[in-house]
Amino acid sequence: MNTKNYSIKKAYLSLSDGQMHYRTNHSSNGIPLILLHRTPSSSVMYEPMMIEMIDNRPIYAFDTPGFGSSFDPMGDPSIKTYRDWICESIDQLGIEDFHIYAHHTGTHIAAEIANIWQDRVLSLMLNGVAYLNEDERNSFKTMTSSSLKKDIQGKYLLETFELMKSLFPSYDAEMVNREFLGAIRSIKGREQAFAAVWDQDFKSLIKTINTPLMVMSAIDDFFHNKLEIIKEDLESVEIVTLSESGIASTEIQAKETVEMISLFMKRAESL
Repeated sequence: MNTKNYSIKKAYLSLSDGQMHYRTNHSSNGIPLILLHRTPSSSVMYEPMMIEMIDNRPIYAFDTPGFGSSFDPMGDPSIKTYRDWICESIDQLGIEDFHIYAHHTGTHIAAEIANIWQDRVLSLMLNGVAYLNEDERNSFKTMTSSSLKKDIQGKYLLETFELMKSLFPSYDAEMVNREFLGAIRSIKGREQAFAAVWDQDFKSLIKTINTPLMVMSAIDDFFHNKLEIIKEDLESVEIVTLSESGIASTEIQAKETVEMISLFMKRAESL
């Protein structure tokens, strides 16, 4: 048994709209790192990375509202609404300067935070960036907008399991089951988050941010083909291709990712 698991603590913050759940290592040394997860997971996906850097610096991994153990949003929140919930949480924790590492959906929230807090976000590390034009965003919006029908026979459960299984390079029972449980918990949250993501003009937004930026992707990620375009458009960005890991590079390649981002954060702090 890895005793480092016991160093990850869970807690809640009371926000204006509900309770925000998060994981932390309660370290007091160094500049904090904020972790923002993909859809349909939660902060649990970051436990392997947190274990690898448990004594490195303070770490805060939030469950985005609609996911994990955080509150369920009402209505149709925009990506800026998700941003404001994370910002409110960061302020409640008394955090001033910090770094952000984010994956897929989390990258969209992270960019919004870095845009309004360019003096507080010391570096931005984004994995699986949907660097899309409007037509591409509309195409993804169409693909992800259909509601999951909870039929009496429970077929939706098997369909969801098969979909989650297809997102990994090979079958890992623990990871697939965790992703499946996250998807079933966030049936409404997924719809809300995807709608907010595809309504955001991320491609224009990221060009306004001056924070040190690293963009990475697994070679078999949906958006790996966008890395070269990002490199052409953003001259100061650091680009990294990760080996085959589907949507789970943060888990499968936790050690490699931690080593890479730790060096990047150290360089950013020296600027």
